[in-house]
Amino acid sequence: MERLLTMFEEADPFATWWPTIAALAVGVVITVRTLMSGQRCPNDNQINEQIVVVTGGNGGIGFEIAQALAGRGGRIILACRNLKAGERAAGIIKRELGCRTPIISPDEDDDPADRYFVEARYLDLCSLRSVHHFASQLMAEFERIDIVIHNAGVVFANTHVPTEDGFERHSQVNYLAPFLLTQLLLPHLRRSEQGRIVFVSAHAHQAAKIDFDDPLNVGTWAVKFHAREAFAHSKLCVLLATRWLARELKGTAVTVNCCTPGLVRGTRHFRK
Repeated sequence: MERLLTMFEEADPFATWWPTIAALAVGVVITVRTLMSGQRCPNDNQINEQIVVVTGGNGGIGFEIAQALAGRGGRIILACRNLKAGERAAGIIKRELGCRTPIISPDEDDDPADRYFVEARYLDLCSLRSVHHFASQLMAEFERIDIVIHNAGVVFANTHVPTEDGFERHSQVNYLAPFLLTQLLLPHLRRSEQGRIVFVSAHAHQAAKIDFDDPLNVGTWAVKFHAREAFAHSKLCVLLATRWLARELKGTAVTVNCCTPGLVRGTRHFRK
């Protein structure tokens, strides 16, 4: 033991490069994490009574978005394929926000969570029929839609099994169905003072390939498409469609944007 202590006391940290290499490695890791994590929203603007649709809002990024916007006064609609999980997420959001809100009413039965409008609706992006049904329900119930956030998506799905509409799963869930939903809700978005459309993309679009003879990957060769390539392809489609739609909506009160959140824990994208 004494010999070991003597070694540490006499050790010269500058006699070897390993401490420097270790410090640089730690610095790189911290820098990457800082850059990838982004920054918090620089304002606390309220969106009182604005109607917000968040696809895939029962978990991951969608859940956090829904909770943040609900806390700012928005009326949140979680569009989820798993309705039970969506209803559970809505209850959690209302309960957590309610716990942070002081009870103002003298009525002891007043529940702070009741001040927040968060509810789940069924939407299966693998079915264009479900998209039509979801959109028609919203347009019949609400006079306008203020914000649509297309967060739901798939990655590493089975490319050999098409959707019921005959499209490759990544193409439909990540691109076709969200774009169709946008088009269907566009008349209601135009009724908003400042309609907003947000597509969640990914850096993977940089590695995408598109065959313009078969841009939606429905050809016979598409079964050989690797899931990683299919995901990248769908995100490039999202990016291109966003740019096109932005030009179409120029001069209107509706804006459309595409964002890349980077690597985010808790999205369950890598569960397969």
